[in-house]
Amino acid sequence: MEKELFLGLPRYLKDVTEQVALGGGEPTLYPELVEQFAQQCSDYDLICNLTTNGYFIKDWQDEKVERFSENLTMTSVSLDKSKYKQWRDRNEFLDTCKKLQKHTLVGCNLLTDQSFFHNGNLVNVVDLLFREGFDRVFSLYPKNVQGPDILDKKHYVQFLTMKYPNFYVDDITFKILDEGKYENWSKPCHYGKDIVSINEKGQVSGCSFSDDYRLTLKEPRDIIKVNDVHFEGRYSCPYLRR
Repeated sequence: MEKELFLGLPRYLKDVTEQVALGGGEPTLYPELVEQFAQQCSDYDLICNLTTNGYFIKDWQDEKVERFSENLTMTSVSLDKSKYKQWRDRNEFLDTCKKLQKHTLVGCNLLTDQSFFHNGNLVNVVDLLFREGFDRVFSLYPKNVQGPDILDKKHYVQFLTMKYPNFYVDDITFKILDEGKYENWSKPCHYGKDIVSINEKGQVSGCSFSDDYRLTLKEPRDIIKVNDVHFEGRYSCPYLRR
């Protein structure tokens, strides 16, 4: 996306939403751009959150982390099998997150696979994260890959939800567990209602895994047009593979 278009969005996003989430790719590759965007969000009373793999932050000095985080409400660090391998050990990951905790709320996005539901691993990992001071933990169901069978593991999610008020699941996990099935839900998901997605080309869709683009931004004010876009209700997720 052109820099002028990107940095001009917050002025008009305030007419569409109260929150903006920056994701990847990897936002920490462009720290100055993130800082400028987050400042714009602050100027227009928008909450600005960010998702990162956290790997570059481990080498940043505290002053850079503070400057980067100044106008971010929350930074969520992603963790799954592949991302875990990039860290030397668990402490390197936790120490990097503690750098962020000095300056912003910190969450963890756990991309769950079948191993998380073996011998209570999900509970153990979430317990550890909250002991280490994480403000939020988000359990996310994988998209476009083989996902775990979670219907008979609902008790893990129920237990963690009761134990930790700031433990959350994503929309797909909620729909699967709430409806007791993977497709043909009786009620639509949040696609295009509580969430829309803008990709790096300025194309707008109903969620970040959709390529059904209903609008392409040419200038920042075009984002207001999303209020007039009709998104069809989705009763199953085409990006969910089992």
